[in-house]
Amino acid sequence: MENLMNDINSPVHTQSGTSAANAVSTYDTAWDDVPVPEPVSSAEHFSSYSTGNDSVVLEAVKGLIGAMVGAIPGVLLWIIIGRIGFVAAICGAILAAGVVAGYTFMTKDSIIPQVWGLVICLSVVVIAVYFSERVVWSWELADYFAKYMSETRESLYSLGEAGGLSAGDVDEIIDKEMMSTYGFTKGTFGEFFSNFHRTLGVAGMNGKYFFNLLTSYAFAGMGGLWLFKKARG
Repeated sequence: MENLMNDINSPVHTQSGTSAANAVSTYDTAWDDVPVPEPVSSAEHFSSYSTGNDSVVLEAVKGLIGAMVGAIPGVLLWIIIGRIGFVAAICGAILAAGVVAGYTFMTKDSIIPQVWGLVICLSVVVIAVYFSERVVWSWELADYFAKYMSETRESLYSLGEAGGLSAGDVDEIIDKEMMSTYGFTKGTFGEFFSNFHRTLGVAGMNGKYFFNLLTSYAFAGMGGLWLFKKARG
């Protein structure tokens, strides 16, 4: 009976158990040589994505700076020609050329999409043309206004003297009326520039100004688009 019980309790499947263990060991060893990719954390993935976006934004800022610097010669030429009395709108193509050249110089190996570059260049051209025209018109209005008011004050001094008013009283009345109508009293270039659209409205010159501005945009736009396409290939 004891021998029978010993036979029952003994591990009768020792050989098969050993084979199974060996099979598992062999299976594990076979996979040891298979390269396992390193897990990429979500933080590392986000960091890589952010770095790529930062590079594009940095290049866009560089392009914007280049376009603004490139616009300076065209703006100065525009103001000088307009100051002399010629139609400054013909400088639009020159201004646009400077903008495109500055942008291209700063983004030679650019990863910026072409549409971004086009938007940057056109935006700078629009602002530069508007600024140039506003300077030219403000300067001309200030010159004309100074001559007009010099003659007008002399006439009003004579009328004021006849009515018992001193020159100071007349100046006070004129300044009060000027402030109410135009928003300034002296009529300097800075005052016209600051109150530009209000002055145009009072003088009834909005139509003439906007027609001239649109003409300037047309010259600059045609020149700028052609040059941008040529520069970016």
